[in-house]
Amino acid sequence: MIQSPSLRVKLTLGYALVFAVTVVLGGGGVYFAAERALGASLDATLQETASVARSSIEQVGGRTTFTPDLKPSADLSIELLRPDGQVLTHAGSAEEATRQTFPILPGLITEGPRRALTIPVDGLFLRVSRSTEALSGFLETLAKLLLIGTVFMIAAACAAGYWLADRALRPVDAVARTADAIARRGDYAERVVQAPGNDEMAHLTRTVNSMLDGLAGTIERERNFARTAAHELRTPLTVLRGRLDLTLRRPREAAEYERALLGMRGRVEELQAITEGLLALARTEAPAALEPVDLAVVAVTVSQALEDTALTHGKRVIVQVEPTHVQAEHDGLVRALSNLLENALKYGEGETIYLRAAGHDLMVESVGPGPLREDWPRLLLPFERGAGQPAVSGSGLGLALVDALAQRWHAQLIPKWTDTTFQIHLRFPAP
Repeated sequence: MIQSPSLRVKLTLGYALVFAVTVVLGGGGVYFAAERALGASLDATLQETASVARSSIEQVGGRTTFTPDLKPSADLSIELLRPDGQVLTHAGSAEEATRQTFPILPGLITEGPRRALTIPVDGLFLRVSRSTEALSGFLETLAKLLLIGTVFMIAAACAAGYWLADRALRPVDAVARTADAIARRGDYAERVVQAPGNDEMAHLTRTVNSMLDGLAGTIERERNFARTAAHELRTPLTVLRGRLDLTLRRPREAAEYERALLGMRGRVEELQAITEGLLALARTEAPAALEPVDLAVVAVTVSQALEDTALTHGKRVIVQVEPTHVQAEHDGLVRALSNLLENALKYGEGETIYLRAAGHDLMVESVGPGPLREDWPRLLLPFERGAGQPAVSGSGLGLALVDALAQRWHAQLIPKWTDTTFQIHLRFPAP
């Protein structure tokens, strides 16, 4: 199986590719610009020479020739031709010129290693030509230099790119090694080394450490939750097992078996309530599916469902509602309000419980001092109960579940103490 190249190699190849394309395009531009400039310079020289040669034509004894002061450079050839191509006179490098066969066409033309300019002059043609070997040699040398320089610069870019990639990724390797060590050892108290400054690496290390802080807190809470849940489940299971053993120790009458089974059913119901509370609390970790929910409808529905419970406790629920909608989950809101109302029925001292829904606030009010202020943060944890309430039945999951649901809905669970009453507000954010 072919192994994928490392990120360092990928970055280096990316640097090299971009640099190579840039250098090749730049080198090609330099070459073609030089070729164009040198060709234009050669054509300008031919035109200047042709202008000088044209003014140097004279008639001597019925013969057309050039004046003696026309002395072009050694690589230039100047010829005066008839329309049939016969050379009447010449100046400069005639040997080189006569080796080339140029068509007699006005304008510039390249034939072999020479460049020629032909212009008509009084029924004749003046031709000026110059060798292009020096120009070709210079361009060939320039091409070799550009090629060698391009190869060298690309190699240097690869080396520099790999060095930069390695230097940039070393902190990432350190973070990866530390994270791997933390995962293998399970020591979530360890943290990666914080990179200085405010660059991307510093942001990465801060994010990883923040994630580890949250992960460590979550793991610790889950451990505590598991220990507490095991402890809470152990008691009813132990009692249930004891009653079963006691019941099965000797034969009994049907009435005794019925009483024993009824007692065990109460313990099973307690276990069922704890299990359902744990499942509901676990479901709060899933993403929320928010929808518009009418607080008034939920308040009336819950109060009617708990009428028998209120009669059992010798209390009554007074509902005061206004139609209003909030973003929540209908079933979750019903469960949260049921928990709050059941707590008020259990722990409230008066005969009347008030349930109000107005604006974006759902409030349950009961007579009495309520829990101690300093106990409130603890009561939001699973399996915690208020001081002095051990005889009251319950799983200790009600407020913890309401608080978890409120956080899902971006709502607030707010306690308020007055001189004679205790209120719990479930306040939703305004749309």
